[in-house]
Amino acid sequence: MAFEAGTPPEAASAESAQASEIERLERGALVTFAPCPFAVPHGEEHAFLCSQRLRGMRRECISYDPRQNRAHGFVRQSAAHAERLRDVLAGSADRATHWLAAMLPRYAAGWELARVAFHPAEEATRRLRPTQRNDLLHIDAAPLRSTYGRRTLRLFVNLHPTDPRVWLTSLPFAELLQNYGAEVGLPVSSAAPWRGLLRLFQPRRPPAAALYKDFRQRLRDYLMQHDGFQERAPKKCWHFPPGTAWLTFTDGISHAELRGRFVLEFTFFIAPESLACPELAPRILFERAGGLVGSSQAA
Repeated sequence: MAFEAGTPPEAASAESAQASEIERLERGALVTFAPCPFAVPHGEEHAFLCSQRLRGMRRECISYDPRQNRAHGFVRQSAAHAERLRDVLAGSADRATHWLAAMLPRYAAGWELARVAFHPAEEATRRLRPTQRNDLLHIDAAPLRSTYGRRTLRLFVNLHPTDPRVWLTSLPFAELLQNYGAEVGLPVSSAAPWRGLLRLFQPRRPPAAALYKDFRQRLRDYLMQHDGFQERAPKKCWHFPPGTAWLTFTDGISHAELRGRFVLEFTFFIAPESLACPELAPRILFERAGGLVGSSQAA
């Protein structure tokens, strides 16, 4: 292996390993870290966080919005209580972001920490309609706001003191598109003469962006209600012990969260120009399959 002048062999080796890890992630890999490599709530702070209750039966998590510096979705007891919860989640976000930026600096310059979530409820006993259930195989398709062409990278930590978080992973987006795209309604550019009209009524939303957003939501719902896919799709089962962290692009791999509670989740939007393999991004795969290559990159 050749090294650049002035670059120690060990540094070049570290850069090569980092590049390989990034490519694995973008291809749909799930990477685990045991124990969690950054500090998470412990002691009284851990007990406080795990004592929080969801505000409403249909909520799946308590969330912290970095843009507003506010926590949402919890049963508020007082202003001091809300402030403490906000500080716990914000502090966790700072530590997670600092560690991830050091591990994947390629992404850090252009990413956005979109949300921090804490999941206090047991996944196995939640009673929701099929398209709201996390324990069915799905792809992440509907973030709180538009991703603007960015990919969704999520970092999780199991804070349960004794029990594992149990996941399944299955087919990547490319195979889902190939297997089910036509059934879900993959648009084809030649069959969409109305696209010019869409520009008139939505001048700030490029047609490709609207088509992709609608398609991925339909694909998510389709997979969750497709008994054959849920029963017969190839699956890998993951058990994440207490104190374990894991990282994956949840827009690029079908997955299900079967069991567990007390999980921290950090959502990062990764800019297209930061990707090592932009051709593997679900948005690009969709546009190529639908003959939409060359459309505006906003989404």
